Amino acid sequence: MTVALVVAALATISLVALMALTSSGQRRRSPGLAVALMAGLFFPVTWTVWYLRDEHPYRS
Repeated sequence: MTVALVVAALATISLVALMALTSSGQRRRSPGLAVALMAGLFFPVTWTVWYLRDEHPYRS
């Protein structure tokens, strides 16, 4: 029981940290606070969009 709570707490802390870092990164990219908060909530999608937009992986 205790181990499960510790694992759940660590997972939650990790997700919140990733969301906060993504929000702050989006805040630097655009002036809109609402956009930054949405980017934090959907951080896997945000990272994919950033990768495709910034790196251009399919260009030769």
